[in-house]
Amino acid sequence: MALDMSFLIADPDHYAPWDAADPGPRYAAGPLPAGWTRRDSGAWTHWGPADLLLPDQGWKVHVASSLPNAQFVLGVVATACAESGVPFKHLAGREMFLHAHGKHANRVQSGKFCTLYPPTEDRALRILRRLAEDLSGISGPFVLSDRRFGASECVSYRYGAFRGRVRVDAEGEQVPVMLGPDGREIDDERGPAFRLPPGVVDPFRQAAPDVATGPVTLHGYTFEAVVRHGNAGGAYRFRAADGGQVFLKEARAHNGYTPDGADAKARLTAEYLVLRAIHGREPGLCPRPVELFQHWEHSYLVSEFVPGMPLYRWMVLNNPAVRIGPDPAEFAEYHRRCVAIIDRLDAQLRRLHELGYVFVDLSPTNVLVDDDDQARLIDFEAVQPLEDVRRIMGTPGYLHPDPRSAVERDPLELDRFGLSALALLLLFPVHEAVERHPPLLDHLHADLSELAPVAPRLWRWATHCQDRTPDSRLPTPQAVREDTVAALRRLADRTADALEAMARPDHPESVYPTSPLGYRTDTRAVAAGTAGVLYALRRAGRGCDPAVVRRLRDDALAAADISAPGLLYGSAGIACVLAELGESDAAGTLLAAAAAHPLNATSATLGGGAAGTALGLLIHHRRTGEQRWLDLAQRLLDQVPDGDELTARLSPVNRSGLVGGRTGVALALYGLYRRTEDPRLFARGMRLLQDELAYAEPLPVDGLGFKLSRTDRRVYPYLFGGSAGYAAVLSRYLACRPDAEFDVTTGDDLGAADALERCLRACSVRFAVFPGLFPGLAGLAVTLAGAGERLGRPELIDAALAGARGLFRYAIPREDGVGWLGEPGQRLSADLWSGSAGILLALRRLTDSAPAPLDALDGHPAESRDAVAPASMERSGRHGRSSAVAG
Repeated sequence: MALDMSFLIADPDHYAPWDAADPGPRYAAGPLPAGWTRRDSGAWTHWGPADLLLPDQGWKVHVASSLPNAQFVLGVVATACAESGVPFKHLAGREMFLHAHGKHANRVQSGKFCTLYPPTEDRALRILRRLAEDLSGISGPFVLSDRRFGASECVSYRYGAFRGRVRVDAEGEQVPVMLGPDGREIDDERGPAFRLPPGVVDPFRQAAPDVATGPVTLHGYTFEAVVRHGNAGGAYRFRAADGGQVFLKEARAHNGYTPDGADAKARLTAEYLVLRAIHGREPGLCPRPVELFQHWEHSYLVSEFVPGMPLYRWMVLNNPAVRIGPDPAEFAEYHRRCVAIIDRLDAQLRRLHELGYVFVDLSPTNVLVDDDDQARLIDFEAVQPLEDVRRIMGTPGYLHPDPRSAVERDPLELDRFGLSALALLLLFPVHEAVERHPPLLDHLHADLSELAPVAPRLWRWATHCQDRTPDSRLPTPQAVREDTVAALRRLADRTADALEAMARPDHPESVYPTSPLGYRTDTRAVAAGTAGVLYALRRAGRGCDPAVVRRLRDDALAAADISAPGLLYGSAGIACVLAELGESDAAGTLLAAAAAHPLNATSATLGGGAAGTALGLLIHHRRTGEQRWLDLAQRLLDQVPDGDELTARLSPVNRSGLVGGRTGVALALYGLYRRTEDPRLFARGMRLLQDELAYAEPLPVDGLGFKLSRTDRRVYPYLFGGSAGYAAVLSRYLACRPDAEFDVTTGDDLGAADALERCLRACSVRFAVFPGLFPGLAGLAVTLAGAGERLGRPELIDAALAGARGLFRYAIPREDGVGWLGEPGQRLSADLWSGSAGILLALRRLTDSAPAPLDALDGHPAESRDAVAPASMERSGRHGRSSAVAG
């Protein structure tokens, strides 16, 4: 998951929507007519006549403003709305303005300071004309989703929904909708471009401008490629008139603010001057500045195009720690190259300091490495004079934890810390966890040392800014190796302790702190909501608060119509958890609603579609023995097509993997096969697993990973969409029928056993960016252990325990237990997908044979848990006392 900085604003410990933050000093709309009401909601303050009934949709009017003008612009808007009888809302206060217009804000939302809801087209035109006249000459940021009205630089409009009508998609996300001309629901698209819904004509535009053709040029430069988009402005590669490549950095007007109130244009001007000053005294120390020019309302900085790749990508491509079975000699060479890169950066920073500047924002994206390992600093936006550091900008994990105090003591501390953080990145990125608990570095060193010696100089670079005072709340690396299972059991207990303490039964958004995934999907569901946490606590032998269970039941029943039906994102998964917690009636109601959900006819996925719904029905059938649930599951899977028709039901980008691809459908077919013993289901599932190999990519050495989709070519070994998810399903098929084979195994085609072996080899990698169940290390360990038990291969269980030792380098001790950073790795989260609940489930699975979510599919309904897992007895091993894993 890409880092969404907006979830880091409101709470230092947990992810939260940006609009949950304190709005700061509130804006005053001024006196409004009697009978008007005020309502505060998150980032917004709403005003309107109490008796006005708005239509469901219509023309929205937006008024933008610069930060200094915001209060004055609001006064003009409020007066116009009061006299016109038009309801409106505005950002509640200055801090909310800065968040909504910040450098890392959502580009679609950004620029909208006031939103007006005229009830008719005629009144929309009147208020547009009035505001354009009243605010003539006043400028504001361009709202990307809108069209400006006439010549105004701050008044714009778009057609969209007034009320919160939504539908749920197969990813479990709530999508705003409105009615089309035929009365059917259509998506209320809110992208970074003006779009009219089908059948709607713009009544406010007098003439369309001519559409340019041919190459895109700007100030004599010809466009070649987008480097990145951002709310402050984009970054692009252009070609100059002489044929050479140049880098263009854009600054949007009145946008991209930093907390000190400086907008993107002000910072770009300062960056250009800094580049000029540095380049004039030390050519080559910074990218060569070419020019600063204005086009339309925006500023553009043209500079030398520096070749190379960002340091993070260089690390991923070269670090032996992320490979399968690395050779110690590879580590020695890699560490030598890393030390050389850090030394070069250190020399550049020392020269920068001699010139009187501090870089401030040392981060993996601000360092490029070329084919000869020559590293260069780029993006001098945060560079400031040593004696006058006013603006603190940085990347989480790479910015000094107390930058203001560091500036007061010695501004160079900022760069020393940043360079140390870059060295840690090159070893392995565990920055956020280490910032919360520096002794985790000892576990990182021990884990790396198991593979090869760690270069002492690189280790000193990476750790010299950290206080590694010993902490007795977790076992030492030596204790973990002396008795791995005992250490993992202790870790599970402390994780469960903290998870219980994280409950917030009255929290309006989520009972347990969740990740951005939870806020985008469903804070009740299994993946990233209450159901997943309760499931993990239950499987860990902990009690579940009856009040929390009741809230989950009531909220899930109330939201069944707007919830996805599947196992991870929707009602079917919640129903399975409620049934296990004694809420059988509610579970039956939810499952019936899930089975009848229209999304099953358009989505076949495990996460939110038909495969997940069928799995939920099969799990409930195994629990109750009632034939109707089996019949419903069979009916759903019979309706899932094959071939190209199935492709259309996976995702718009033809996603692969357990959660969103054919592997998840194959798992559902496996579950139905175990109930019915219909060989056609087995054969169909094997065909899907063979088709999934179209996404497979070789991993060195002799491993197999999977591209995420046809368009996203990142290759992963994880449970949600990679080797682990594939192996978890294929190992079940081959455990049932060891001689099973794909239909075609000629030429370069992989046989089933070979594909499984290579996927399991990929799961043996010892380092992952995240510790979590679906996107990280815990899922790799669980997959190895489950396959080892299923296939009678104890060496896989040993490999699982060896990999699970790596979880200690992410564990964060707290007063109430051990917490875990959920994806994307900046805040603590309780969720099953990537946070504490999923790791707790994995730890129990590895040490006490506690069942995992997919285990309910193994075996026949008449079989007891003990009958399914006769091998779950303790045995001796080189990792200490280990427990076989059932399933």
